[in-house]
Amino acid sequence: MRIDKVYIKKFKNLSEFNIDLNENEMKSVLLGQNATGKSNFIEALVLIFKYLDLEKEPPQKLELQYRIEYYCRDRKIYVNYLDGKYSFKVQRKISSLGNSARYRVYSKYDKTGKEIIVPDSLSKTDFFRNKDSYLPKYVFTYYSGISNRLKEHFNEHQRKFYDKIIKPNFKDTDIDQLRKLFYVQSVHSHFVLLAYYSYESDKSKSIKFLKEVLGIEDLESILFILRKPRWNGKGDVRFFGADGLVKKFLEKVWKLSLAPIYSDEKIPVDFRSEPTQKRLYLFIKDKQNLKKLAETYNSNTEFFKALESTYISDLIEEVRVKVKKKFVDGSVTFKELSEGEQQLLTVMGLLKFTKDEESLILLDEPDTHLNPIWKWRYLEFLDEVVQNEKNTQIVINTHDPLVIGGLTKEQVRIFTTDSKGKILAEQPDIDPRGLGVEGILTSELFGLPTTLDEETQQKLDRRNELLVKQQSEKLNDNENGELQKIFGELEELGFSKTFRDPLFQKFIVAYKSRIKTTTKLSYTKEELQEQNKVALEILDELQNEEDK
Repeated sequence: MRIDKVYIKKFKNLSEFNIDLNENEMKSVLLGQNATGKSNFIEALVLIFKYLDLEKEPPQKLELQYRIEYYCRDRKIYVNYLDGKYSFKVQRKISSLGNSARYRVYSKYDKTGKEIIVPDSLSKTDFFRNKDSYLPKYVFTYYSGISNRLKEHFNEHQRKFYDKIIKPNFKDTDIDQLRKLFYVQSVHSHFVLLAYYSYESDKSKSIKFLKEVLGIEDLESILFILRKPRWNGKGDVRFFGADGLVKKFLEKVWKLSLAPIYSDEKIPVDFRSEPTQKRLYLFIKDKQNLKKLAETYNSNTEFFKALESTYISDLIEEVRVKVKKKFVDGSVTFKELSEGEQQLLTVMGLLKFTKDEESLILLDEPDTHLNPIWKWRYLEFLDEVVQNEKNTQIVINTHDPLVIGGLTKEQVRIFTTDSKGKILAEQPDIDPRGLGVEGILTSELFGLPTTLDEETQQKLDRRNELLVKQQSEKLNDNENGELQKIFGELEELGFSKTFRDPLFQKFIVAYKSRIKTTTKLSYTKEELQEQNKVALEILDELQNEEDK
């Protein structure tokens, strides 16, 4: 699965919006200031594939009109929804030209060698009848903040999943065929950890990741706390009338649990209410019993979805997973791990379950709670999890320069707003790779004028202004005193009184005399280009002067 081009006529603040992603890259990172449409673009992608999978047109209230081109299962798919109805085209793979030219084979050529694209029209009926061939298997979305708006877009898929799994005749073998759209929530972190330990040997990469990155050395026990749900079922009375997939799963847990216990407990809802609710405690005492439970499923993906059925069915109150943590005496519950640890485990674990499939992964600020080292290694972690990258595309929205330090410009799109308020998404002129954090922040990628604090930068600017004036005319007594005072303050901060390189001093004097603008909060691409142009002109002049 690889998105190539998207045109959005209108959706929220995206108007006449075009973006051209590099379909040869697994990762595409979106940069830009707040309110430049990055999250809205990710939301639009969710809605596009949601309604295609539901075989419905987007509701008029969304005002979503678009055109999208993407590659999926050796085809290039064209979907047009600009005039209130769908039209589809498809280009099929003709031959293979090797991995490096995987997507060039959709075109034909005339006698002169000119490329001619001739996609075949596809009826709406044919598209939806064969949608499993034309759509990604998974659209996996994660947002680190609280977004009920985004979460609500997944309700229909969750409802369809729920309606199927509660049927008494539901078969475990049908698990893998459910829910193309998957929205990641905090509860999934527990299920991911259990699935990790259920199917992995002690020497596996996944267990190594848990130990070396997260410091989780082993799993000790699991306590499932179930509650009486809001619905009244006619299934197994032990599980409050549950049926279907969740009943079969809980039957297995019951057999392996140590002394199941029911309890009536007062549960505080808020300061006004503390109703009594019935609870069922099912305790799995060790990892061996967890593995016995998992062995009844064909894969860790099936096991994960069976675990998740307890949440979908509104039966799970809490999963208390105890783990052995490095440098911690005794065991801790998974809930006691930091937000960053839970966040990293959840995303990496769920990606592991969808790898090697035709998947679209949408990550909106997934690095929010991570420490600098994990931010720096985040894309490396993704590469390690996604082994078959040809079938996967990951679109990431971030504000952190540490995340993008190893990327090329082809993997980055910068969202900006022009003078008329139109949002643009463009490839940068430079690679983030090799710039370092300071270089990334002060380039067009982020547009910061400096990485210094405002007060220190103002002192440097004033020093440079006085030095420029000193070159052309004599400073008065007050200005001399001010310059000496600034020298002293800057020296305390680690800045020398003068520039060690006389050529650099000449450059600063020339630059400040030609660039009259004061320091701003951020610079546009055009302003940075003008500054670079002036700087290069000065360097050429200095070089000529040195040559003479």
